[in-house]
Amino acid sequence: MKIAYTGTQFPVSMQEEMQEFSRGKGYTFDIIQHETRDLWDFRERLKGYDAVISAGEKFASRTMEYLLPELRVISRHGIGTDEIDREFATKNGIAVCNAAGTLSSCVAECALALILNTLHGYAQLDAEVRAGRWGANSEYTGELRGRTVGLLGFGGIARELARFVRAFDCEVLANDPVFDREVAGKLGVNQASLGEICRRSDIISIHVPLMDSTRGMVDMAFLRKMKSTAILINTSRGPVVNEADLYNALAEGVIAGAGLDVFEQEPVDPDNPLLALKNVTLLPHAAARTYEGQQGAGLMACRNAIALLEDRAPESLLNPDYVKYLKG
Repeated sequence: MKIAYTGTQFPVSMQEEMQEFSRGKGYTFDIIQHETRDLWDFRERLKGYDAVISAGEKFASRTMEYLLPELRVISRHGIGTDEIDREFATKNGIAVCNAAGTLSSCVAECALALILNTLHGYAQLDAEVRAGRWGANSEYTGELRGRTVGLLGFGGIARELARFVRAFDCEVLANDPVFDREVAGKLGVNQASLGEICRRSDIISIHVPLMDSTRGMVDMAFLRKMKSTAILINTSRGPVVNEADLYNALAEGVIAGAGLDVFEQEPVDPDNPLLALKNVTLLPHAAARTYEGQQGAGLMACRNAIALLEDRAPESLLNPDYVKYLKG
């Protein structure tokens, strides 16, 4: 059995640890060098592998079709799978899994950092100190303590963030189509409608996957329902937010600020108007960029791939219906 790994943007030591783990289980594990993030561009190098561990590269249907019939598993070194054509994979008997839970802490820490930095304007203050303008910004900022935090989505990352902000005596509201009342009760989180979250929250943090129902869900209509003093945080996926509407809302004072780790287009276009605003904190999709988190995600991706190749249940399977389409 052969496993190909395409996450070459990670540290060599991490790649080698995954390689050593998989080879110790009796598998061929090859690290595939590539020049782009689209697997179609180097599909020939992936031909003949039973599993591909992907680190966010584009995995379109034509790529999967080219890699059949050998390809049986796509294992994500990470969480999001919007770059994988999961419907095609399912209908062609290809299992898709991710490293669910491994990045919850680091992404929640990033969301908390964005909340604090955006509330206090620390990024702007840092720039002013570096420019020799000590105390140039005399505006007072607000504290997180005692605020109401609204969570769009209530998965692992949102739950971890809820734990963090509860330490600041925050009231936490959450909305999720599959809302776990038992977990919410333990964390002191209250279920709320989207309308209630908009009306009551001082901070809204987005933790939903990108799909048809969430694409552009935070638009001007949504933003106008928020408090004018509220801030928006996004560490999920850029296209969940209509960026043009967000810019207008920030520029016109519809909301007070935003903290973004993700964007509609990545890397960000140098002409993106958000870059000119002072009331937005911007990061380069770095929420999951911790060694501990990615190390855990990489090893879980290996375990998932090996389990599926051995016809065992993985730790996280995203398309269980793939078994209906298995051939032979």
